[in-house]
Amino acid sequence: MTGRRKVLKVLYAPGALGPVELMRTLRPVADLVVAVPRPLRDDPGIAMLSQMLPPVFYDPDGPGPDMSGIDGVVTYSDSLVRTAADLAVRHGLPGQSPQTAVALTDKFVQRTTLAEHGVDAVRCALLRHPRDWERAVATVGLPAVVKPTVGSASRNTFPVTDAAAGAALVRELLTPGEGGAPERELILEEMLIGTDQGHHGDYCSVESIVADGKAVHLPLSKLRLVSPFREPGQFCPSHLDAAARAEVTDLADRALKALDFRWGVTHTEIKLTARGPRIIEVNGRMGGYTNEVISHAGGSSLVMHAACLALGENPPFTPPPEDRLAFQFSHLASPTSTCLVRVEGTDRLKKLPGVINHRLLLAPGRPMRPGVSTQELDMLNAVADDHDAMYSLLERVHHLLRFTVRLREEDGVEREVTLSGWELPSAAALKGERA
Repeated sequence: MTGRRKVLKVLYAPGALGPVELMRTLRPVADLVVAVPRPLRDDPGIAMLSQMLPPVFYDPDGPGPDMSGIDGVVTYSDSLVRTAADLAVRHGLPGQSPQTAVALTDKFVQRTTLAEHGVDAVRCALLRHPRDWERAVATVGLPAVVKPTVGSASRNTFPVTDAAAGAALVRELLTPGEGGAPERELILEEMLIGTDQGHHGDYCSVESIVADGKAVHLPLSKLRLVSPFREPGQFCPSHLDAAARAEVTDLADRALKALDFRWGVTHTEIKLTARGPRIIEVNGRMGGYTNEVISHAGGSSLVMHAACLALGENPPFTPPPEDRLAFQFSHLASPTSTCLVRVEGTDRLKKLPGVINHRLLLAPGRPMRPGVSTQELDMLNAVADDHDAMYSLLERVHHLLRFTVRLREEDGVEREVTLSGWELPSAAALKGERA
């Protein structure tokens, strides 16, 4: 039928891309069918989505959602990258091969693939049982990083500088308990040591828009990491000079070719070391909240581009101008937090010059799971004339906001405390403390 609008299947899980942004951005692109794994049916984010477009639920262990009349499939979630690739291949749609999807989501397979193609050889070893520790640490050496082979949001990601402590940590993560083992499989990899970037983080990301294997790249700069490896914020355009930008984009490009990434948007994290840029990891979806910061800086929507590429279309990408500095910041919860009770000071914050918007990412009263995964409490989007003005605004924000949270003590007892932004772990990004 002439003029028929294309139909896009969106594999959706709650995360960095909210349902409002999803609907607003993608409805002009195509007719949408949103598919959600059935175990997520009761998630509050899915309830919000259902008010705008009722999703279809599917069994993640079955053949996947119905693809009748579908012209493309896209996801913005790590956990659904493999499903999207499988559906694209089975139905002849633009996307990745299942092998590429595995390499994008399995950190050991990814490290092995990049090394085999001569892109970046980072020492690493696989751990499936605590007894694997001695072999792994002999291969990798210390300092090192231990993390799940499949995971996101820095879940159970730890630096290791002592062999005995590392052995105990691996035993804790791989030994089954009442609810099973916290992790099924870990990777130990050499710790990449970054070079001083002044007040900024010693790593960056490269967002890539790839059509039929040809990529357009955009580097973003980061604020300092919060221990152990949690990300509090980012800004655009990057602070890197032209030569450094060329180095990181070339590395990202070679990595994507080695992984045989063909269609879509990717997020490559890169450490800025004395030996040059090194791959931290390549993700088969856009980076968390990167679409917002790029759009506020004046660039094209990555959400829109990912959808268009899934449909086999490749509209031109508009990069942000160099004269508009946009940035984001999230206050991060303490690893012992069990609940966000309330937040004070948001009304005054929103009146500050340069603030575009501020929102809570966690509803007050909703339980939190203690641990070292990145738990963002809120999201600030703002603009500034330069980096000094950016950090000055962030300091004012930290003075204005007060977070009342419940913390779990070592004896299991919970207590309610009120903390300023300066008393949360994320303040380390502004205090000059290195992760």
